Amino acid sequence: MSNQQDSVARVIKLLQNAFGDNFKTYYDGDPEQIPLFNMPAIIVDQISDETTEAAYGQDDVTDQMVVKVVLNKRDDFAGEIDLVNMTAKRLRDIISKRDPVTHDYFPNTVKGVLRQHLTDDITALAPTMNVDYGIRPRGGGEDFATFTAEGHVTFSLTYSVNTN
Repeated sequence: MSNQQDSVARVIKLLQNAFGDNFKTYYDGDPEQIPLFNMPAIIVDQISDETTEAAYGQDDVTDQMVVKVVLNKRDDFAGEIDLVNMTAKRLRDIISKRDPVTHDYFPNTVKGVLRQHLTDDITALAPTMNVDYGIRPRGGGEDFATFTAEGHVTFSLTYSVNTN
């Protein structure tokens, strides 16, 4: 990557540009416990790094990444309940909502950001993105999000680095 920015920081910056203040916190790595005042949150983490020798003076690096969209599950049963827009639906929309006419990902979705903006200076963005949805218990007490609705988008990206 020509700007010498690491993969996690780059993904966080792209997501911040797309979502802005819609998320209160953008974490580099999973903090396990998330204070309520930092919700909703996005977590970007690097799962692995595979480096292979490429052309003379270069390595090809493949980073396995995960973007976690984290919503407070309490929102589904506290205050005014919106039975049409539960956290599960909100997660799906944030991750991969598409235009009903063109079927393109909206630019302010995780998949839209990754497909439209992450490819600059990248050799390859994985053809496959895996998305897992679920509810995760997160400890910490009343000032923390004890149960979160989460969508995890796992993907890989490959880029070249100079070894000289």
